[in-house]
Amino acid sequence: MAGIVQPRSAPLAGLELSYQLAGLPTRGDYLRAAGVVLSRLLSCDFVVWSAVDVSTSAVEVVPYNGRGWEAQRLEDRLASVLDDHPLVLSYLGVGRARESSPRRLSDVSTRSQVRATRAYAELLHPLGIEHQLAILSGRVSPSSARGWVVNRSSCNFSDDELDLARAIQPALCLLDITGGTQDVLSDAQQAAAAPLGLSSREVEVLRCLSAGLTVEAIGRQLRISSRTVRKHLENAYRKLDCHDRLMAVTAARRAGVVV
Repeated sequence: MAGIVQPRSAPLAGLELSYQLAGLPTRGDYLRAAGVVLSRLLSCDFVVWSAVDVSTSAVEVVPYNGRGWEAQRLEDRLASVLDDHPLVLSYLGVGRARESSPRRLSDVSTRSQVRATRAYAELLHPLGIEHQLAILSGRVSPSSARGWVVNRSSCNFSDDELDLARAIQPALCLLDITGGTQDVLSDAQQAAAAPLGLSSREVEVLRCLSAGLTVEAIGRQLRISSRTVRKHLENAYRKLDCHDRLMAVTAARRAGVVV
């Protein structure tokens, strides 16, 4: 992992992250490697990837350098405070289903408000966590999401580090789709794509587009030419009856093809 991009190189960090993590053979390999990269890009005590569903209190956690806490123990603790954790509520609370930008714990609650929560008493304080930075990498439904949480016990994350998180989020979203955490289309997505006539490759390109990737970046990640990406987009635009990427992503989300 030599030569990791530092925060001052934020515009290049997402591309560098993609190159370092793309093509890893298994989901576990991807998550471990991403934990290493994030812990170096954003100096911290430890990093956690998690998938949560507030409607069912379902939680999956994969920690990197997690201070001896086992994943099952972290999952149990997080599941018990999902309805009380300020960062979770900031993403999955009422009316917030599409607000996915990276944020710090201090961006959504004051320190006194955080310390008054069960999340602090039962999860954060026992781990020595005072500061968190969350980077969403995917949504499954309005009540569920996947992403990374970077944790510190000392100083808060700076504005420059928040900018770095914004720079690398599109790469994490793309890797969530095409890397070790790749998900097959759900039954609902398949049902949504079929009447529109969208091929699986067209859906894959639309999902990358919704993650904020350019045509060139999609081509590099999917190992196809930019010309082929544009052809898939042209077909998808026609089938969705739209003429640009914003309209296409909006139409695909409205139809339930991408989330």
